[in-house]
Amino acid sequence: MQPRLSRLRLPRLRRLLPALISLAILVTVVMAVNPHDLGTALSHFHPIYLPFVLSLAMSYYILKGWQWHLFMKPLRLDHGPWETILIYLAGQPTSILPLGELSRAFIMRQHAKVNLGEVSATVVVQELLYPIGLIAAAVPGAGQFPGAQAAVVVALLGIIAISFILLWPRGFRVAMRLVMKIPAARRFEADLLALHRDVTFIARSPLALLPALLGPVAAVIAIGVFYLTVRSVGVDLGLYQAAFIYAIAHLAGGISLLPGGIGAYEGTMTGLLVAFGVAAPVAAAIAILNRAFDRLLVTVVGTMVYLTIRRPLDLGGTTLAPDR
Repeated sequence: MQPRLSRLRLPRLRRLLPALISLAILVTVVMAVNPHDLGTALSHFHPIYLPFVLSLAMSYYILKGWQWHLFMKPLRLDHGPWETILIYLAGQPTSILPLGELSRAFIMRQHAKVNLGEVSATVVVQELLYPIGLIAAAVPGAGQFPGAQAAVVVALLGIIAISFILLWPRGFRVAMRLVMKIPAARRFEADLLALHRDVTFIARSPLALLPALLGPVAAVIAIGVFYLTVRSVGVDLGLYQAAFIYAIAHLAGGISLLPGGIGAYEGTMTGLLVAFGVAAPVAAAIAILNRAFDRLLVTVVGTMVYLTIRRPLDLGGTTLAPDR
C-alpha cells in the first residue's frame, strides 16, 4: 500500500517542485537582505512615480497585444485589434503557469474557433523576437563587467540561431533528426512540423514586418518601467546599466523554466544591482517593486478583463486540451 501511495504522490510533487523552488529563492533573497531592512527600503518609494510607472507598464501590454494582432494577419486569424488586445490581457494572469504565454492561444481558439497550432505559432514568433531587442539593448551596459559583453553577444547569437533553425528548412531538418533520436520527443513530430510550417509562413509574410519592428519598442518600454522603478527609490543608475540588468534578469527567468521566472528573475536582478553598487536591501526592494508593477498589475487587470469578456466572447467552455 505504501509504495502505491508514494507513486501517487510523486507526480504531484513534481508539479509543485518548480513553485517550491521559486518560493525558496524568494525567501532566501528576503532573509539574506534582512526583512526589516527590506521594509525600510520599500518605504523609500516615492509615490509620485506610481502613475508614470503604471501607465508605462500598461502601455507595454497593450502594445504587445496589438503586435500579436498584427502577427495573426498572415494566417488570417485576425478578429479585430481590440478583441485581440483584450484576449491578450485575459491570458496574462495564467502566464506564470506551465503553459506560459500559450494560455492566450487557448482563449483565442475558444473564441474564434481557430486551429490551436496556428495561433500558437503566432505566440512563438512574437516571444522569439522579443528577447532579440532586449539583448541588443543590454550590450552597451555590459562594458562594466569583463566578458559580459561577449556573454550577451553569445546569448543574442543563440536566439538568432534558434530563429534560423525554425525558418531555414535545411537547418530545421537537421535539428529534427537530432531531436527525433529522443524517444519521448517522437510523439511531437507532427506538432513540430506544423509549427515550423506556420512560423515560416508568418515570418516570410510582408505583413510580419511591422509587428517585428514593434518588438524592440516593447523592449524599450519594459526597460523604461525598470528604470523608473530604480529611480523611484532614490537610486541613480544609468540607463545603459538598467537595460543590462533588466535584460539579464529577464533571460535568467526564462532559462530557469520556473513559473513566470519567479525567484530566478528577482534573485538575478538583486545580485546585479548589488554588483553595480546598490545596497542589498534596496536592490531587493527594486526587484520586488518591478515584479509588482509588471506581473501583479497585469494579473489584476487581466483577471478583470477575463471576467468582463468571458460571457460576451463565449469563453465559458475554454479548455486547455489540444486540438484533435
